[in-house]
Amino acid sequence: MTREAASRPLLFKWLDEGTSVLRGQIDGADEAWVTAPSTLPGWTIAHLLTHLARNADALNNLVTWAATGVETLMYPHGAAGRLRDIEEGAHRAPQVILKDVRDSAVRLQQSLDEMPDAAWTRTVRTAQGRLVDAALIPWLRIREVWIHLVDLGTGITFAALPEDLATALLPDVVATLVRHDDCPAMIVRAEPGGLSLTTRPNEPLATTTDVKGSTAELLGWLTGRTTGNGLTASPPALPTLPAWL
Repeated sequence: MTREAASRPLLFKWLDEGTSVLRGQIDGADEAWVTAPSTLPGWTIAHLLTHLARNADALNNLVTWAATGVETLMYPHGAAGRLRDIEEGAHRAPQVILKDVRDSAVRLQQSLDEMPDAAWTRTVRTAQGRLVDAALIPWLRIREVWIHLVDLGTGITFAALPEDLATALLPDVVATLVRHDDCPAMIVRAEPGGLSLTTRPNEPLATTTDVKGSTAELLGWLTGRTTGNGLTASPPALPTLPAWL
């Protein structure tokens, strides 16, 4: 299954599952945990949670754009404003941050539930400048929530993703890497019997690395969350990857 083939009910299911897991991580969390480091360099859990809250609001802006037809940017103050909001927000009281994560997720879900049918086919622009159908908005949030659940460092790995979601996420992650000029030539094979994806189809096979592993192991490595332990490669050395996002 690909992201494009996923129906709206399936997208909402993946989003609800991810939000439920996130809520389970933060409900009852103490202040020490919120201020502890995340697995992302330079970010505490407070930074990561603030980012998730602002991402929900940013995607809500795209819902507004789709519903009204009036251009509404994800981050009205650009990348610098986005980073400033995260940095300032990370220094709030832990309980304020936790409430912000919950409330922003509820606001986004309510807006998605209320989107008119015609709005789903409208074109909106992501923070990276890509023009996409508004039908992609739930997917953008699904990807954000599930990947950052791994970054909380609480023991959640890509193996926790629903199998059909992981299968849909893998080609999306590879397609994002391919947009980087320095993405190496690879054949990425999910085993056993999963997807086979090529990053540079016009490159000769002699210069292409064949990388094999489980879908979860591949997702961890391709997104820069793991070193690729458990993967096999031919030639033996795993190639150097650019930053995924």
